[in-house]
Amino acid sequence: MQQLPPQPAYILHSRPFRDTSLILELLTPEYGRIACIAKGARRDKQRRQRALQPFSPLLVTLLGRHDLKTLGPVEAAGQALWLKGRAVYAGLYVNELLMRLLPEGDAQEPVFAAYQSLLQQLAMLQGECNRELEEPLRRFEIQLLLESGNLPQLDFSPLAGKPVEPSAHYRLVAEDGLVPVVVPPGCPLRGDQFSGADLLALAAAMSAAPGAEPMEARVLATAKRLGRLLLRPLLGERPLKSRELFRQVYLAD
Repeated sequence: MQQLPPQPAYILHSRPFRDTSLILELLTPEYGRIACIAKGARRDKQRRQRALQPFSPLLVTLLGRHDLKTLGPVEAAGQALWLKGRAVYAGLYVNELLMRLLPEGDAQEPVFAAYQSLLQQLAMLQGECNRELEEPLRRFEIQLLLESGNLPQLDFSPLAGKPVEPSAHYRLVAEDGLVPVVVPPGCPLRGDQFSGADLLALAAAMSAAPGAEPMEARVLATAKRLGRLLLRPLLGERPLKSRELFRQVYLAD
């Protein structure tokens, strides 16, 4: 049986398989999202199943020649990250995003690194309010869109053929990226329109290291609006289960 080299991994999702096993969806740097069977994991509750938890860094060995691998030896690759309160649901939301957006089998080293960074940030939060989740989630969404090729250049308008101007306004167009538009003075921006200043501020914030300087409220709002517009067609009509679960447990702030 073919054995792949040991890989760092996180568990994105698990589901029962037959009487005693689990099918796991893993995120790895070299193989991206990859599925495997954890044989006997539901029977061995004291050791193996307890180790196979979300948000825990693992070193896994995968066996087999087919798309659905068999999980071999598993080791802890660091201390498990315990998310608290609302941060748990933020983690579940991100796991679901990755399940829905990442193709199977493609290398995802930048996404893996961004995911690790996100979990470390979420683990530091008390999880008591939605506000503290905003910046880590918005950063991850924009990074995921960038790495998957679904984020337009934030500082350049291809149709205009020149950099985004702080004093101008732009509309997000699926095929053309950011297109210059005229917004009369005093008129509010539409849902798909953005100020050049806000787009440039978001580009600068994404270039900075996480935590170097907190995103301003207007930049967070821009990131959230832009992310929603870009994620909606990728996710389709099927609602995210993690969002529905969050709404059932928490009232909006």
